[in-house]
Amino acid sequence: MEAPVTYRAPILVLAIGNILRKDDGFADAVLQALEQEELPETVELFDAGTSAVDLMDIFADRKKLIAIDAVRGGQAPGTLYRFSPSDIEAQQLPMNSLHQVGLLETLSLGELIDCRPEESVIIGAQPLDTGLGIGLSEEIRAAVPQAVRLVLKEINEIQDRD
Repeated sequence: MEAPVTYRAPILVLAIGNILRKDDGFADAVLQALEQEELPETVELFDAGTSAVDLMDIFADRKKLIAIDAVRGGQAPGTLYRFSPSDIEAQQLPMNSLHQVGLLETLSLGELIDCRPEESVIIGAQPLDTGLGIGLSEEIRAAVPQAVRLVLKEINEIQDRD
């Protein structure tokens, strides 16, 4: 007996972070805001917590991965970044995601076993404080609506291409 074929949304929006580390909860806040939007059925929202490496299977059969994370890029707190894993691998950006290694390793491993998304992008925000505690800084809280707009733009761009 064959296993049933399950539908997998071609666009995966993946939140990476830890709400118990203040501004590292940025991705969770963006994901919650996106849940209030009317998204196409081609989009799946997923909270990965802090361990992207455990999620290789969830990347399989995706056209686009949009990862959201707190990213240290040396700019003012609340600054938003948009980049691809290849930008980091080519060392074109001085980025330091709190979870970058796990995500990049997972995507690289995924390529080896043919489950890497066709396209990947990371939307990040420069944190002010990632110490223990709950709640976002004012700067990160203010960046959430713009990050939501960036994610929606990524979704619309791939929808328009198809």
